[in-house]
Amino acid sequence: MLAAVAVATTRIALGPMVVALPRRHPAKVAIEARTLQSLSAGRWILGVGVGAGIDYERFGDRTTRADRAAKLDEGVVVLKAMLSGEPVDHAGEHYQVTGVRFEGVDVPVWTSGFWPRRGPVRGALGAGGCFPQTPGSDEEFPLPTPADVAAFREAFVRAGGAAEHDVATWSPTDTGAPDRARAPAYLEAGVTWWFQDGWKLPVADLHRQIAAGPPKA
Repeated sequence: MLAAVAVATTRIALGPMVVALPRRHPAKVAIEARTLQSLSAGRWILGVGVGAGIDYERFGDRTTRADRAAKLDEGVVVLKAMLSGEPVDHAGEHYQVTGVRFEGVDVPVWTSGFWPRRGPVRGALGAGGCFPQTPGSDEEFPLPTPADVAAFREAFVRAGGAAEHDVATWSPTDTGAPDRARAPAYLEAGVTWWFQDGWKLPVADLHRQIAAGPPKA
């Protein structure tokens, strides 16, 4: 799907929010990232995260949350090494790579996570952006408050994220589209992208929203 979007467009940025990296080998994701960045002529952004519990449980994967978090942290390190164009030798708890070298490509990597949280933001090491969320159901999550976003950003940097970074947030379908009245508070909190989840909307409504574009200044 992302390949189709990449070749059918010329200006928009695109990417997944998020790839559940612990479910995929970093080598496979690196190859896909290289291809999609080429098809989009540099417009692709890779969002990674642990993923929702149902991503695992419905397919019989009984790994613990701690194991998934550890695989995300290590997987991001391996993934970024493979995207660097340098030889990769890695011997870790979850991944082993020997004598691998892919063609280098610049792919922005963003990581996701929930706030409030007790531990660090996972997968943040070297990431150039973050996608904070607040706990909800496995199918839809509430819009974080500006205070939640600001606190998540601090935790993201402490966990190794870039000091200057993008911040993406989203409005679930049921809480309304991004709007001018609320935008200044999110801008002050550091938000650079505000998305709306449209998976519950009819296709005709999605077409109208795309045609309308973002809220006018």
